[in-house]
Amino acid sequence: MNPSPLRSRRLRLTLSLPVAGAAIFLGLCWMAASRLISPSRRALQDYHQDILNHASEHGMEIQPFALQQADWKDTPCLLCTPSLNPGRAEKGRKLRAQLESEGIQVQPWGKIVGTLILLHGHTGCKEDHLPVAERLCAAGFRCLLVDLPGHGAHPLPFATFGIRETRLPFTVLSEAAERFAFAKAPVGLFGISQGGAIALQAAAADQSAWCGVAELSAFSDLDSVISNQAKQWFGPLRLPARELVRYWVQKRAGYDPSEVRPVDAAARIDQLPVFIGHGDEDHFVPPDAADQIYAAVPSDRKQFLTITGAGHHTVLVTPQPVYATLARFFLECLLQTSIGMAKASSSRCEITQLNGKPGHVRSDPI
Repeated sequence: MNPSPLRSRRLRLTLSLPVAGAAIFLGLCWMAASRLISPSRRALQDYHQDILNHASEHGMEIQPFALQQADWKDTPCLLCTPSLNPGRAEKGRKLRAQLESEGIQVQPWGKIVGTLILLHGHTGCKEDHLPVAERLCAAGFRCLLVDLPGHGAHPLPFATFGIRETRLPFTVLSEAAERFAFAKAPVGLFGISQGGAIALQAAAADQSAWCGVAELSAFSDLDSVISNQAKQWFGPLRLPARELVRYWVQKRAGYDPSEVRPVDAAARIDQLPVFIGHGDEDHFVPPDAADQIYAAVPSDRKQFLTITGAGHHTVLVTPQPVYATLARFFLECLLQTSIGMAKASSSRCEITQLNGKPGHVRSDPI
């Protein structure tokens, strides 16, 4: 006897549900791997355009350029220098006032004391660091901004989180110094999230090239980020999801995510001042990642900054004086480099907030 049409439909439905579920699962894992190595590239935001079009009003001069070295040909960069005749430059003037209130002598506008290379976060672009540059330029730094692979207008399609990018900051520095006729030293590294992870790896690769390295919101190892996201997205299927994402990253971008371990790079930084900062409400990269990185750094010239109430994307969107703390760190790096100061004592700093007003920095010896 032939099965009834109703029973046949039920059988097909029963068989199709697992197939559909598997297809959805595979599709989501593919999307997760794609977003990791090749996130959507955002158009420039209005605030980007405002700073680019009115640089002097933000206290800067901005010159775009592209790298020519074969491995990094056509990598887009921006050179930001402090203007000799700044306009309103409200954010820069606020930073200078904060530094002066702490007893730090700030150089006249336009005088450059050193260079900083700024590395943006995942899904970002070099222009995201224009507001950072306008503050650091006000403190006397020349700033170099660069699009990382898989981001912005970079010609390479995939991000590798330091597997390939570790030598990029030095290449940016070398080409910019030759093209714009400035000294290759002193120079520091700063990055946020992905950029912070790359900054640590670049610093460890050649400590002699840098005067210091600072990062905010960096992950300790890429595998942990994938595992954390797999847990949130897939729950009980997190383990097979993690393995599939890792497999597709390796097949498409040519590297194993488990090889990306900024915490191991931090363990090799024994000659440089290191600044580690993290928001205590970061749920994307939990604060214990910062604790691991800080603990791994063997140098006694290290600082830890807890940014109270900040999440992964809001470490710089805060009334707390994070920019001033960063500027002071790099100015102290220059001072230590120039006069050969004795090693600074290790400290752990916490920024707190009082009555909704900008907080103060408290340092407690470890």
